[in-house]
Amino acid sequence: MAKGEKRDVGGDGEDVAVVLIGHGSTLPYNKEVLEELGRRIELRGIFKAVRVAFMQLNSPSIEEVLRTLAKDGMKNIVALPVFLADGAHTTEDIPEKLKIAFEEAWEDLGRDVTLTYAKPIGVDDRIVDILLDRVKEATAGE
Repeated sequence: MAKGEKRDVGGDGEDVAVVLIGHGSTLPYNKEVLEELGRRIELRGIFKAVRVAFMQLNSPSIEEVLRTLAKDGMKNIVALPVFLADGAHTTEDIPEKLKIAFEEAWEDLGRDVTLTYAKPIGVDDRIVDILLDRVKEATAGE
């Protein structure tokens, strides 16, 4: 796919905000990677908004990003965990943060928001291709 080329994501993304969710880290590179992924998705021009959020250690938090998008009028938000596989964070911790984002004082703000939680990356031949590229890179210097 050419850089900046639109990809059919199964519907009209023009009214959708996507929130890439990372774990968070004390190492700045981890935040930079997630931000760059978000920037590259945004360049495709598919979604109305693309944001990044972190479970812990970095900001903005998941709750902050969801509330800001809702304040900005976004009614259709997809929370996308940028994790390789399901685990405690994707099945328990992140869903809990999604749940509390619009509770109590924030309940009215989230009333009309449709929040969809996507699956983590998982097994995919496109990931296999990347892994093979990394092996080639690692052995090229031998």
